[in-house]
Amino acid sequence: MKTRSKTTPRGVLSRSMVALMAGAVALAVHMPGPAEAQGFGFRAGGASGQNGAVAGSRGAISNGQGGFAAGRTIAIGDGQGNGAFGRRFAVGDGQGNDTAGSGGCAAHGGAAGCRGRAATWGPDGTFSGRAATEITGANGAVSGARSLDRDADGTWSGESALDASGESGGYSGSANLDDGAASRNATYSGAAGQSVNVVGSYEAGSGGTRSVDCIDASGTTVSCP
Repeated sequence: MKTRSKTTPRGVLSRSMVALMAGAVALAVHMPGPAEAQGFGFRAGGASGQNGAVAGSRGAISNGQGGFAAGRTIAIGDGQGNGAFGRRFAVGDGQGNDTAGSGGCAAHGGAAGCRGRAATWGPDGTFSGRAATEITGANGAVSGARSLDRDADGTWSGESALDASGESGGYSGSANLDDGAASRNATYSGAAGQSVNVVGSYEAGSGGTRSVDCIDASGTTVSCP
């Protein structure tokens, strides 16, 4: 197994995904000019009424040599603070280097959430994917992010993090994959202060281990049910 060292603080995955999405969207927006383009198309429209409004657009461009950029956006709202927005895009250079992704946000009844994902792959077999989700509401919140990468030599690595909280308790966990080795850490917490900690690991060819600790509201480790 290859030796690697990578530490990603909670929240960095979300920022990485946002940066990747922003960069890919910027690439799609700054498409080749008419002098370079061999094909180009764009449409936009909208409608509004007493119950709200909707608007959308889509566009695509090609340089005639396999390179392209395309995207689609839609937004809808009711004029009362409830609505949704979404975007999809894809960009390629005609040489096997491509990026695609989607994202959106929605709000309704005091709750709101966003999610996005993007992936990039190359002709040498490399792949990089990022995704994140954020949801908040009166009864709790969920925040999660994940990544998955493949090197040119076929090695896979990835990580994920998830936090959730609500009236009945919460969850906080993370997982890591690195060249055939996987690990997981999770904490389940109850509304009364009790918690359960789970730690596990697995390595191809060697097997895995798992430990569970139960802690009461006073912080004392007790026997698990």
